[in-house]
Amino acid sequence: MSEIENELLRIKRDLENEVDGLEVVSATNHSIQVKIRKTDHKQLRLLIMYPEDYPNRTLMVEVKSKSLPERVMTLIENIAEKEAKKLQGQYQVIAICKVVRQFLEENMFIVCAAELDSIKRNILGDGDEIKIKQKAGSFLVTAHKNGYFMTLKMSITDDYPLSCVRVESKDTNFPKDLADMFIRQGVELARRCIVPPAIPKKGEPVFKEKPSILPVAEYLIRDCIKFYPSAECSICENQAFPVDPTKVTQNIRDPLYVEYVYCSHVFHHRCLDVYMKTPPFKGGKKCPICKKRIFHEKWKATPELAEQRWAYKQAKDRELAEVTDFMDI
Repeated sequence: MSEIENELLRIKRDLENEVDGLEVVSATNHSIQVKIRKTDHKQLRLLIMYPEDYPNRTLMVEVKSKSLPERVMTLIENIAEKEAKKLQGQYQVIAICKVVRQFLEENMFIVCAAELDSIKRNILGDGDEIKIKQKAGSFLVTAHKNGYFMTLKMSITDDYPLSCVRVESKDTNFPKDLADMFIRQGVELARRCIVPPAIPKKGEPVFKEKPSILPVAEYLIRDCIKFYPSAECSICENQAFPVDPTKVTQNIRDPLYVEYVYCSHVFHHRCLDVYMKTPPFKGGKKCPICKKRIFHEKWKATPELAEQRWAYKQAKDRELAEVTDFMDI
């Protein structure tokens, strides 16, 4: 019996029991084909080909997968062939399958390698950084703009992208309320990637889950961290944030505190306070930029109540003016 035939006997007898999630598809004197599955989005097919004079020569390995990026498949092929070289002169198939399974187990981000590549290539800039912790299933991203920064922690679980990315702020010099708003919006965006709308809109295609890392990173880094440090107050049109980040105020009643509204535009507290208390009030106050109605926890008065308060203030101001004129006579 040849060396290959001896190894085939062991493969047929032991391989599926020794490697979790493995299925032997075919096993001949020329090649072995197996499927290895960790999750629906982390599975592959290994085609292992016997060379002449095996095992004195090493196996040739080809990886195919519908879910893994091309560069990840190439990496797995290199890992498998490196393992085969270590075992030159010995049986190699089972060891190769084990090392590939271990790679799938330990590298959670292989299912989102394309998303991470896009973040590095298209979103991060000079001075920004990303640190990936494969085994922990998390990575830290620190992004900067004009002295302002935020460090984000993004985490996934084994069933990603069927579950959404988790995101939190680890450090920042943005005002706390604004930073918290960024994160809440990011969490909601991630949720919408995997949860269908409660009431689908007519004419829209059937909902399908999609990966959430890249959309959340684009929003938090490009649309928040790198946008707001140079954004203008929507009323006075001066830069909303101070040029020096150390002078940013955390006092929510400070005239220059930066207020964020749900249409995504920002205002100085003083500017928005005056605007919200000044007519017209019919239909609610609208954002001067996008004309969407402004909803904010600090200004909850209905249009009718705002109108009454303004009228009352005007009457008081007239009374004061009359008294002042009388006293001057």
